[in-house]
Amino acid sequence: MMSQMSPLFAALWGRTLPCMQVERKPFGAPVSWWSRPSLVVIAGGGILLAGVVVWVLGPGAAWVLHHLDGVKGLSGKDEADALDAIRGRVLTVATGLLAIVAVYYTARNAHTARRMLEHSEESARRTAQLTEQGQVTDRYTKAIEHLGSDKLDVRIGGIYALERIARDSARDHATVIEVLAAFLREHSHDDDANAPAAADELERDPDAVGWPRSDLQAALTVIRRRDPRHDTDPIDLSRARLRRSDLARADLTGAFLGHADLRGAYMAGADLASARLVRAQMAGARLPDAKLINADLSYANLTGANLTGADLTRANLTGVDLAGADLDGAILTDAIGWPS
Repeated sequence: MMSQMSPLFAALWGRTLPCMQVERKPFGAPVSWWSRPSLVVIAGGGILLAGVVVWVLGPGAAWVLHHLDGVKGLSGKDEADALDAIRGRVLTVATGLLAIVAVYYTARNAHTARRMLEHSEESARRTAQLTEQGQVTDRYTKAIEHLGSDKLDVRIGGIYALERIARDSARDHATVIEVLAAFLREHSHDDDANAPAAADELERDPDAVGWPRSDLQAALTVIRRRDPRHDTDPIDLSRARLRRSDLARADLTGAFLGHADLRGAYMAGADLASARLVRAQMAGARLPDAKLINADLSYANLTGANLTGADLTRANLTGVDLAGADLDGAILTDAIGWPS
């Protein structure tokens, strides 16, 4: 019964979804101060250049003409033209230097703006990611609360909410499936895990039971239709009591089903390749066309089971009870413990 939260769900409160673990990294490596020209040097150079220009535009032009150009003895208009030419050259050089500095700062500002935009986009992306992960965490917490409810419809809602989380977040898929498997392992043993069998069924078998409780079958349905590509470990339903459950076409490759009670279960077309079914109770189970390649069925009870068309290639059938089982069309190539 589920009148109060079980130890399983008390433990699940502390279960951390992968999406809750957020690694924070800096947006970019810091730029060292020596990777940029010193503003002091640039400012000093600018002042020096301005001083030289002012000096040359004034009395310095004559000094340049006499000492650098080596021209002397000019007078009147000739000297004036020569001085004007020197001043023109200086202005041209100064203008070129200023243009180079302007281009450099324009390029640097463009680079800085681009880095700021990249950082802004990265920040926005991380913020959106954190928001999404926070929403998934909230949904997971609420779903676990519902899973521990004593009301059947609330538990079913919690199960399908977990399925939605598994579909929306591949990184949380494995955690959700593990939670549902744990739910089944524990609560399939509840006193009301199965409905009472019909009167005629009880006449034939006093130990008969009815269909599984709706929340248990819902959890099995979610596991049955999950995307196995996101599994990290095989499904663990060992010792679960899954009588008359519907697992048709379920992908249970490598699943742990040792000592599980699968009497009367419907498993048509299920993929149980390499599954561990040691001592599983499968009397009356229906497994037509099931894949049991390399499955370990040692000492399992398969009395009266329907195995028509099942593929039991290399399956371990040591000690299996197959009394009354229907093996019409079953493939038993290299099956261990089967008479050749």
